[in-house]
Amino acid sequence: EGTPAAKMEVKTSLLDNMIGVGDMVLLEPLTEDSFLENLKKRFDHNEIYTYIGSVVISLNPYRSLPIYTPDKVEEYRNRNFYELSPH
Repeated sequence: EGTPAAKMEVKTSLLDNMIGVGDMVLLEPLTEDSFLENLKKRFDHNEIYTYIGSVVISLNPYRSLPIYTPDKVEEYRNRNFYELSPH
């Protein structure tokens, strides 16, 4: 408890908080069932964008999601491709 290492914050990566697999290239095992299951899992949590490498799959939620606000647009401005979740 008293050591400096114990007081260090543990940084999490983008992948730690991601619902399902955000890039299908990383999906294992890669089968048709796992592919569709991953898309459904992400869709059920309003994650409508999923990468396959540099390609993005977009599922139409047929409703408005708060993902295109000025704050969200600014968050993605000048960011590297994989720095944030697919959007």
